[in-house]
Amino acid sequence: MSEHVYNLTQQHHSVRKFKNEKIDRDVIRKLIEAGQMASTSSYLQTTSFIGVEDVEKKEALREVSGQPYVVENGYLLVFVIDYYRHQLINEARDANMEDSFQSAEGLLVGSVDAALAAQNIALTAEDMGYGIVYLGSLRNNSERVREILGLPEHTFPLFGMALGVPADDENGSPKPRLPLDHVFHIDGYQKDKETQLEQLKDYDQTVSKYYSDRTNGARTETWSEQIAGFMSSKQRLEMLDWLQMSGFNKK
Repeated sequence: MSEHVYNLTQQHHSVRKFKNEKIDRDVIRKLIEAGQMASTSSYLQTTSFIGVEDVEKKEALREVSGQPYVVENGYLLVFVIDYYRHQLINEARDANMEDSFQSAEGLLVGSVDAALAAQNIALTAEDMGYGIVYLGSLRNNSERVREILGLPEHTFPLFGMALGVPADDENGSPKPRLPLDHVFHIDGYQKDKETQLEQLKDYDQTVSKYYSDRTNGARTETWSEQIAGFMSSKQRLEMLDWLQMSGFNKK
């Protein structure tokens, strides 16, 4: 039994520094084909992939993101929930489908479809020797991203992905994940607080050591400290308005 894919997953880390080497479009097309073969709920195929090659558009997206590797990469992809094609079918067949793709369920289906496709692409790209980093920061201003990319109603830009050949001095490493016993529950959720808190305490020490080792002691925060800081700040409170303006989550 081969464990090639398993071993590949264990090596994953976000790459944020790439060589100045463009990825050939034929390679990108293969990656998109890999993404298309991900599972899709009820065969709805609710994902579109936008390759951003125009430098001015990449710069505009960098302004939204605030991250330099939106421009400095081998290729930039944006993953879009796409019910525009379904709306065209709806109009052609007078099928009364709006409730499906304007609903919260429609939003969840589109989000899951896009995430599954993106992970297929990420794994395939890493198998080819490329590095990737996801760009949730494009949601800093989703309406601006829709404008830059000319997205029609019933579409929504979920996230981006920068791909490329890792720079020679790129020194990222896999971050330790939560303990398996903390996230893998058998026959029901194991919610004992004492057990959960003890597992988190041990994990905090693991994460703190990881940061300390990588930064020679300059960074020592725990995972709990990091998450508390992030989730207690206001995060993209306009998102519901942006979604509804795009034709989503109306029901």
